[in-house]
Amino acid sequence: MTGGRQPTRAAGPFRLLAAAYRSTVVKARWFVVLAWILITVWVSAALPTASGGGGIGSLVPSDSPVVQAQERSLRLFRLPVLSDTSVVVHDPGGLSVLTRADVALWALSFTQNYLDGTVPYGRGNIAAAVPIPTGTSDTAVTYLYVTPFTSLSQTTALARQYAAHFENQPGVQTYVTGVVPAQIQQVSYLQSRIHVFEVATLVLIAVVVGLVFRSVVAPFVVLFTAGLGYLVAIRSLGVLAAGFGFSLPDQVQPLIAALLIGVITDYCVLFFSGLRRELDRGLPRLEAARAAVAVEGPIIAVAGITVAAGTAALLAADYELFRAFGPALSLTVVIGVVVSLTLVPALLAILGRWLFVPRSARPRREPSTRGAGPLVRIVVSRRGAAVAALLGTAVLVVAALPLGSLRLDLSFTGGLPSDDPVSRGAAVLEEAGVRGVVAPTEIILERPGIAEDRAALESVQRALAAQPGVATVLGPAQNPLPNSYGVVFSQDGDAARFVVVLDSDPLAAGAIADLRRLEDRLDPLLADAGLGDAEVLVTGQTAIAAELAQITRDNLRYTLLAALVVELLVLVFYLRALVAPIALLFTSALSVAAAMGLTVLVFQGWLDDPGLTFYVPFATAVLLLALGSDYNVFAVGSIWEAANRLPLSKAIALAMPATARAISAAGVILATTFAMVAIIPLDTFRQIAFTMSVGLLIDTFLVRPVLTPALLTLLGRWSSWPSHRIRTEVVSREELRDTAETAARSPSGRRVGEQTLETAGR
Repeated sequence: MTGGRQPTRAAGPFRLLAAAYRSTVVKARWFVVLAWILITVWVSAALPTASGGGGIGSLVPSDSPVVQAQERSLRLFRLPVLSDTSVVVHDPGGLSVLTRADVALWALSFTQNYLDGTVPYGRGNIAAAVPIPTGTSDTAVTYLYVTPFTSLSQTTALARQYAAHFENQPGVQTYVTGVVPAQIQQVSYLQSRIHVFEVATLVLIAVVVGLVFRSVVAPFVVLFTAGLGYLVAIRSLGVLAAGFGFSLPDQVQPLIAALLIGVITDYCVLFFSGLRRELDRGLPRLEAARAAVAVEGPIIAVAGITVAAGTAALLAADYELFRAFGPALSLTVVIGVVVSLTLVPALLAILGRWLFVPRSARPRREPSTRGAGPLVRIVVSRRGAAVAALLGTAVLVVAALPLGSLRLDLSFTGGLPSDDPVSRGAAVLEEAGVRGVVAPTEIILERPGIAEDRAALESVQRALAAQPGVATVLGPAQNPLPNSYGVVFSQDGDAARFVVVLDSDPLAAGAIADLRRLEDRLDPLLADAGLGDAEVLVTGQTAIAAELAQITRDNLRYTLLAALVVELLVLVFYLRALVAPIALLFTSALSVAAAMGLTVLVFQGWLDDPGLTFYVPFATAVLLLALGSDYNVFAVGSIWEAANRLPLSKAIALAMPATARAISAAGVILATTFAMVAIIPLDTFRQIAFTMSVGLLIDTFLVRPVLTPALLTLLGRWSSWPSHRIRTEVVSREELRDTAETAARSPSGRRVGEQTLETAGR
């Protein structure tokens, strides 16, 4: 059958809804734009922003053995020996006797108040100060402790006030360092650069969009849409976080901005490409807008659902910080999709050809198999596809190999710029060989009357000091008097503790490895000293970092598994097949592994970082997997549509050139957006920027144009199993014309139908 109108099937509810949506956003275009402007003004004025934060102690569960050991220590001993804040007093020429005495007496004036119970009540006060022996002649360290409920910023301010006491002494330099000051500095850098990042990203995206479409108007439409979407999202997320009970950590803010701006820009690019295509076919402005929305709208909706569902898989984590990333990122994408599916079509209907000024519309030939490039011709032949799939897979596997040496750390100080005052204080301790003094490890031994067994305890202390990575150990050897309970010994004499100072950054991967080796050696060391029956507790920031690294590895495995399952279900529903979605997720997972492997190679290998910040692999892997599935929808959706009417090889050859420009532009824009995260001068965000941008570029220029079509070609009709939607046999010209005419009657099938008619004519 080659002519005549086919009977029209009754439109289902979904078709009616889609038609109503297209009609509404085009007819009510001015109302839609005005509504979004009013919504943005209202949320900006009425709703607050929200951010999170917290100390390192809040990063592990309250039932953690390390946290419980810390609480046990506070019950056993009168004075704590673990502190998140340290004051460093340094004189390159050597500290004088008077300065050393001043360090001790100034600390004693605060500690005596603590022991006497006369510390001023309420937050915002120094509770105690404990000078720590360092074994060096030019550096002294004092631990500060503050009253309960004192904020991190107040703690740092109190430490700076304490350090100011020594600043008038000739030659003396003072620094405030430690976990809490480093966290405060990181937040300060983040907040001071976040707006620069946002503005620079929007400007760069405007330039790229202008170059892609050779237009001066299209960039302003993107800026307008992304700006409104970001303002609505950043305010709405604060309310949603309070309502649904999830937090918004400071670290997630750049990811929210990059993700929202990136996906909105990508969806704008797809809509712009669709409108230009319809205008070039000669359609009037409103009809062209409706046709573009009919073709691109469902793809954008499914793609957005895919990314939102993939990031929501972070909720599968049983760790609170990782779970907080899930709803924040997922709701960000949802807001971006809603803005893109309503505001952008309305603007298309208003602007029409003016969107592409100064470019003039002109008739364009649709891509055909005859005009396919050499790469397309390679991947649609079985021999070429086999070679492409083999080489593409080999490249990704080689890139992923460094992933086996991935190390995780929690070094807040190590990620700061080298000229930062907190970082300089850590550098002074590094030069003195006692870098770990700012966050030592506490080892507690409990046994009735253990304080009397001084010789055995001193033997353990010497053995601990001899372990690799240990700079010094403070303990019973520094407290010879049997009744000096409260610092080294518990008041009842049934517990003793050692303060182990490591020689490297106590929260970095190297210190974590040193502590694990030390823990493995503890039982033999105690047995050799005759204390094998003592109960052992290990706590401190390095122990917390070690536990957090293990939590990250465990959570990463089953969260990625959950993300894969979610993405598989979405793709199975969209493509109505099982084999192709599995193959597509395989390529996405391999692409993510390659990006992570290159990140390890660059930062751990070439830049000599001790490791990757613990949440970097977690957040970037899930994001890349979700965005990879997003591009699967863009690329494979068109192939699937064409393969309903053409042999698979011809469908690939027709669909790839038709979508390549838009997908490549979208991938480059999104990669550029995440690359701009590196504006924030912290190692963590440079790692995120590199991983995301490299992963997206791999996906854009290797996976989508080479590996994906090659695998589909090799799978053939099996790619649509268990359905039989894909055909591989050559069809007659009459059948091609019949199916093309049927397809061309619907807006969503018009493009493929016309391409098929052209093929039939040849």
